[in-house]
Amino acid sequence: MSSRSLVVSQARPQPLDENLISHWLLDRSIAFLNHGSYGATPKVVLEAQTAWRTRIEARPVEQLDRRRDEMLGGAKQAVAQLINAEPKDFGFVTNATGGANAVLRSLQFGRGDELVTTNHVYNAIRQAMRHAADRSGATVIEVKIPLPIASPDVVVDAVTAALTGRTRLVVIDHITSPTAILFPVETIIEACAARGIDVLVDGAHAPGMVDLNVGQLNASYYTANLHKWVCAPKGSAFLWVRPDKQRDIHPNTISHFLGEGLAKEFAWQGTRDITAWLCAKDAIDFMAGFGWDRVRRHNHELATWVQALLTRQWGVDPSTPLDGSMLGSMVTVGLPDNTRRHESTAALQTKLFDRFQIEVPIIDWDDRWWVRASCQVYNTADQYERLGDAVVELTR
Repeated sequence: MSSRSLVVSQARPQPLDENLISHWLLDRSIAFLNHGSYGATPKVVLEAQTAWRTRIEARPVEQLDRRRDEMLGGAKQAVAQLINAEPKDFGFVTNATGGANAVLRSLQFGRGDELVTTNHVYNAIRQAMRHAADRSGATVIEVKIPLPIASPDVVVDAVTAALTGRTRLVVIDHITSPTAILFPVETIIEACAARGIDVLVDGAHAPGMVDLNVGQLNASYYTANLHKWVCAPKGSAFLWVRPDKQRDIHPNTISHFLGEGLAKEFAWQGTRDITAWLCAKDAIDFMAGFGWDRVRRHNHELATWVQALLTRQWGVDPSTPLDGSMLGSMVTVGLPDNTRRHESTAALQTKLFDRFQIEVPIIDWDDRWWVRASCQVYNTADQYERLGDAVVELTR
């Protein structure tokens, strides 16, 4: 099931099962609507991580030295099946920001080269691009794509219009972080390939949110988190590199296996706790127990319903089509103008938490305040109704 084939329902979504939050350690008094920031790890996966740590501490040299490749191989195989890629073509990293940095720091840019992204870029990646450009005299071009967005074509047209003969790299989000929009990365990659331009996809939110086929996408580079929508322990992510590009890409920490191939270099970057990577398989297996298609469909339909609910209640325009065609498992909705009487986005977010026990990010983007609501299987419709009512009360 691809993200494009998801069926939209405006009916009040029902949970996949009763009391799913019992599988997580989340405080049940809090409406936790911010899975998108750090994820949340199920109890059974945390227990597996403790077991891995105990096993490694019992025989540190055997596990981290002689059996490391064997253990990581099992985890990589599970991830490879989830993202439809070959294990040899990706390595584990701590987070998608680290993966993007590995690419940007490995590539050589020259004076006058252009690195293109959009104003929806995650700020950490923006800073990494800026750093890479500043070192070499290159320029970062940030394409402005205002909201609302009527269709994916708007994104494609804006990005392709910014490409020139000096464009060396396009960095594009699969699902944007501040605005929670599903970008048409397939079409953008094809347009760039026709011009001989490399593409780095920041897929931080994609695994577990959309049906992912990294190999078929054929970007030059693809990095994503597993600790978000796959629910692996924090510090679990990957960087995939197309085979013809692998020779030049190295981890941020250069260690023993420099020049021995991408998979080997990324498997060892010095002593560290590798259990978050090892538990990627446990997280994948746990979520697969609900059925990945069911999980993605449920979360998508919940996000689509939330967009309709909040835009209607707050009297604001939706940022993307109401049919949910540009949403995954999150949605960003503009807040009513009079919420800006609060001192700051941080102050408003704190009031929602302290007064209403709602954990949700308030984002200042493109000179407007937004709320980004995440939808995971443990969330229920009444939590978003609670959010809607709380914002109305805070605007009075």
